[in-house]
Amino acid sequence: MEIVCPAWYPGVDKLIEAIPVLADQGVTALEIGLNAPEYFDYRNGADLGRLLDALSSSGVRVHSIHAPFGVQVDISSLDDSVHERGVDSLIESIELASVIDADKVIVHASERVDGERSRRMDRARGVLREMGIVAAESGIVLALENLPPGYLGHTPEEIISLLDRTDRGSVAVCFDSGHANMSGHFIEYASALLPLSVAMHLHDNDGTADQHAFPGTGNIDWPAFAATYRVLECKATPIIECKLPEGMIWSQAFQKLRTALGE
Repeated sequence: MEIVCPAWYPGVDKLIEAIPVLADQGVTALEIGLNAPEYFDYRNGADLGRLLDALSSSGVRVHSIHAPFGVQVDISSLDDSVHERGVDSLIESIELASVIDADKVIVHASERVDGERSRRMDRARGVLREMGIVAAESGIVLALENLPPGYLGHTPEEIISLLDRTDRGSVAVCFDSGHANMSGHFIEYASALLPLSVAMHLHDNDGTADQHAFPGTGNIDWPAFAATYRVLECKATPIIECKLPEGMIWSQAFQKLRTALGE
């Protein structure tokens, strides 16, 4: 089972500098986030060229792109300018994924929602329907992430509603363990969402905040999760979305997770 890691490393200032370090620790696949242009400016042709060279020389591939997120690129926003920036950033993410041979783009349905929830659900759903068509043209799958409480797509019911009338071959789910744990119904959420998932963001917390702790250091019941994962014959790619404990390297982290999942 291949396990994906985030495309960053402590103390490294640029993405291309992190890649050889990660490769030396047994990393074969990355998820690249697009929220930090100072780390990787995906709009800069020279930066993109250096990334492709670094990937080629290291033997590391890009599994997924995490589309930009935040209040300025919220696809559910009722502010047309914000909404359009969100759509544009998602199109750019799909285009980048196509260029670097990633086949998944992780997407958030919203930032924190204080009101107009129904209208914002409609707006986000419309974007997913349209962008699913765009993604399908490049053979890319959009993976909608379940988010913390207060955001669109926290519950399985909202995720399923957001997926309504999308192309289910090109729009699926990224199951986020930490966000599900904040619901107080972790196994129920996992059972509902794993069958729809093509990727999993795996990290831990104590149930009160999105702490992105290493699996096993919070209160998630990982043996129960592993049993659910196996019973459902889940095929979603695991992505460890957190920093490693002091002194641990990625090859050790991968082995710990494989053991936890019974692989």
